[in-house]
Amino acid sequence: MKGFFLLLFSSLFISLSLTAQKTDDEVLMFINTSSEDELVRENSAMIQENFLYQAEMVANKLITLNPESANYNYRKGYLLMRVQHNYAGAVSYLEKAVTNTDVNFDSYSSKEKSAPIDALYHLATCYHATSQLDKAIEFYTKFIAASKTTSELIKEAKLGIEQCNVAKNAVNNPVNVILKNVGNSINSKNPEYAPVISLDGTSLFFTSKRAWEKGLSDAYRDPIRNQNPEDIYVSYMNPDSTWTTPTRIAFCQPGNNEATMAVSVDERRIYIYEDSTGSGDIYYSDFYSGKFNKITFYDAPSVNSEFWETHCMVSADGSRMFFTSDRPGGYGGKDIYLSQRIDANTWSAPVNLGPRINGPNDEDAPFVSIDNRMLYFATNGNRSMGGYDIMVCDLLEDGTWSEARNLGFPFNSTEDDLFYTTTIDGLRGFMTTSRKGGMGDKDIYEIQNDFLGVKNVAVFKGSIKTTDNSQLPEDFAINVRLTCDDCEPMEQNRNIFPRLRDGQFMTGLKPCKTYQISYMNATDNQVIYEETFTTKCNINYQEIVRNYILDVKGKQFVFPKDTVQEIETVVASTHKNVEFIHYFDYNKNKLFTNRGDLKDFVKEVEKQLKDGREKVTINIYSSSSKVPTKTYESNENLAKIRAENMKYDLTTYFDNIPELKGKVNVVIVTAIVDGPEYNKDFKDKDKYKPYQFVGLKTE
Repeated sequence: MKGFFLLLFSSLFISLSLTAQKTDDEVLMFINTSSEDELVRENSAMIQENFLYQAEMVANKLITLNPESANYNYRKGYLLMRVQHNYAGAVSYLEKAVTNTDVNFDSYSSKEKSAPIDALYHLATCYHATSQLDKAIEFYTKFIAASKTTSELIKEAKLGIEQCNVAKNAVNNPVNVILKNVGNSINSKNPEYAPVISLDGTSLFFTSKRAWEKGLSDAYRDPIRNQNPEDIYVSYMNPDSTWTTPTRIAFCQPGNNEATMAVSVDERRIYIYEDSTGSGDIYYSDFYSGKFNKITFYDAPSVNSEFWETHCMVSADGSRMFFTSDRPGGYGGKDIYLSQRIDANTWSAPVNLGPRINGPNDEDAPFVSIDNRMLYFATNGNRSMGGYDIMVCDLLEDGTWSEARNLGFPFNSTEDDLFYTTTIDGLRGFMTTSRKGGMGDKDIYEIQNDFLGVKNVAVFKGSIKTTDNSQLPEDFAINVRLTCDDCEPMEQNRNIFPRLRDGQFMTGLKPCKTYQISYMNATDNQVIYEETFTTKCNINYQEIVRNYILDVKGKQFVFPKDTVQEIETVVASTHKNVEFIHYFDYNKNKLFTNRGDLKDFVKEVEKQLKDGREKVTINIYSSSSKVPTKTYESNENLAKIRAENMKYDLTTYFDNIPELKGKVNVVIVTAIVDGPEYNKDFKDKDKYKPYQFVGLKTE
């Protein structure tokens, strides 16, 4: 079941002065040498002290002593829920427990054969988590009727009934989504959660509790679930759409909890949850000198406080910070707040987003779309199917937010669903959830939809490469100036930075506005190149794409005749863009439009044009490896020939269809030599093949 249990075991447990936590070996020795009465007392004491993992070890022994005891079945079922989150497995134990309950349950006596009344509540939560909704409602109701009016769980049981009714309605009215586990390249038997996907969908930052190499983090496992501390990992998408093996970010410490909150669009700053202060706060790490550096407390008095700040998200344009806090004055537990950027280092006083978003329970994990008009977050209140569900609300014309709405089933489930972030168009997202067939108790899933696309926005994106394929200078910037008198200062003039690993950049712009773009050295403000364009009006979604090549030493752009062309604003409001990539063997350079996947690509473009798409630009990205070629004299020639062959074939194909002639613009964007240096190992084809390709993408 999602959320937290208010009582660790039973409200009737008495407090004891207990010794420090034992090692696992000491617990096993105790289990093998102690009486039943000693086992019961120690098991209850462990639960009282929250040493739940070891408490389950003792409960496993107790259940063998008396498999029919309602008391021991309760302990086993409760701990299965708390330690393993195994709600389905806990059901059979709790079903035995509720056959004999007693309001005067004595948790420290081995003579006690009954279970506490709370067993009814916990069985209800297990039915709830496993989507047995009618049974969940039945046992929530039985618990309310049987328990004392002072029980703190009555409120939770009433909430559970409301959530079950939300779930029943959602299941009967499903939404159209495609949900898939991202697989074992990311997920493991350990919890993986809090994914942050880059706007172009090629970088995935996330949190995992996997063990460190050589057991370096084992000494810091928590006593509740015997899990390692949280660490942050990053994985990048390969050209074949698989994910690379995740890499733990260097600032992580084996004994600390570091968890992902958000990542800037240029991937030069990562926002981190860290709890070493005791209350949990927002930290950050900046990327420079080729790595993310030591984390730093986010010293903004309007944001961090003496209370609990669990999550934050800075908008793509850097103007807004949404964050979660349980500070006094809110509507419930954790609420979502908004601060506006005043200047580079100052944020406005935070504003609670109000009762349309925040409720009497908890709200968490805010994420805002690139147009700043759709706010996603998670809630565990009465709008949820159970525990945390993902919600969305819209920014209204008066600057307020609409009533939040549940994204529905199967977007949400009766288990935890939260930490939702999306790619640039809003149609592809990643979230944390627990679903049948998963790899751990928390996994990361990708979810695709057809109803959450961003609207009324222009996206400025592209890449800056260098002539020698070296990394861009860290101070290379793109200054974006909006030419209007009534704009906010942060909108009028801001710098964006390309991503250092590949030169990609992107940001959101307003429709029907004129922008002056300066490509520059941010250290001395030396302008390398300037351009001006106006975004189109009355278009839901548009992209302005620029791909340039920088001569770093000469501090100027170079424009090879066949590799860079002006790409005008493109509308992609109703037709999805199509991508294709083919990896060549050595010296191969030719494909055919009537065969294989290339045939599927051109047929899809043809279909879109016949279905009403006005025009299409097909961008060509070509590469050769650094394995020497005598056939084509140089690798540069080979990459160029691959691109030119593809351009000729595509142009010929579409020009031969009379009704499509003139509607397809084929552009060679890049024809490069890339990959590892050649080391006389041409037989290692797997090493070089990823850099021998031609790729296509429509705009």
